[in-house]
Parts: sequence; C-alpha cells; structure tokens
Amino acid sequence: MTRLLVSLSIVATLATAPNAAAESLAEVSARIGAGVAVGGGAGRSTLRGSPVVVSIDGAYAIRETPAAWGFAGVVVETYDRTGVGLQGGLAISLGSQGKARVGARSIVRPYTLHGGLVGASWCRPTAPLRGCVDLEGDLYIAGTDLPERTAVAQVVLAVGVTFDAW
Repeated sequence: MTRLLVSLSIVATLATAPNAAAESLAEVSARIGAGVAVGGGAGRSTLRGSPVVVSIDGAYAIRETPAAWGFAGVVVETYDRTGVGLQGGLAISLGSQGKARVGARSIVRPYTLHGGLVGASWCRPTAPLRGCVDLEGDLYIAGTDLPERTAVAQVVLAVGVTFDAW
C-alpha cells in the first residue's frame, strides 16, 4: 500500500509540474522497459516477449535550432539471460516535451548482437527532473547470438527519468 501511495504521489507531482523554461546543455536518462520481439529467417518466424531492457544514457547538445543532441550509454538486456552493451546516436526535439532518436546498439557480453534503434520519448518537464515514457524499435542484424541469415526486431515500451546535468 505504501508503494502505491508513493507511486501515485510521484505521478501527481510530475503531472502538475510547470514546463521547463529552456533546453539543457547536457542530460542523463535512465529507462526500463519490455515489449515484443520478432525473429526469423529461412522461411520461419517467431514472436515472443522481448528482453527487459535497462539503459542509462548521457546526452550533450550539439545544435540549438533545431535542438539536437548526441547520446551514448550502457544497455542491459535481461529476462531469460543477460547481455551488456553500448548504444549511441542522435536525438532531436519534437516540440517542448518530446524527442526522437536514431542510433546503433551493440550487445557485447557474453554474446554479441549488433543493430540499429529508433525511438521517441515523451517527458513531462519538472525542471530539472522529468518523468518519461519511451517507445523504441530495435533491429539486430548481426552477432554471435543470431543464426545465419536471420534478424531480430523488437518493440519496447519503457518508463524512466531524465535530469539536466548541465
């Protein structure tokens, strides 16, 4: 019951907070999410739950108008097994509360997966802390964890926080 009350208090605070006045120069984000994964090749396909994806990114503004950031971070995929990797790319503003991003992701330990990512975030500003909801698509096309001539795509819905670092 206490967890529910704390969660409701946080959601109420984020929903009623005023919008941030200006874009930050640097920010840090942490997200956790899950979704569905589709894989296939050689005439077969599979549909299953995606791994739970946890990511921590840093972003630095590289352009003011239109607002754009470069980002890089660490990603952990876990559910039935765990992999650790890196991701990076570019993000642009979608209005005052949204961002779109495109980049690359590589899981490097204990197996490898390499591919691209696209995503969108909606954050409720509470300067300097924002609660966020993300929708992300990943496509893995290479690595030791993929059979030959196959690919895996996953769609992940995530929640997280972003805070201004500078």
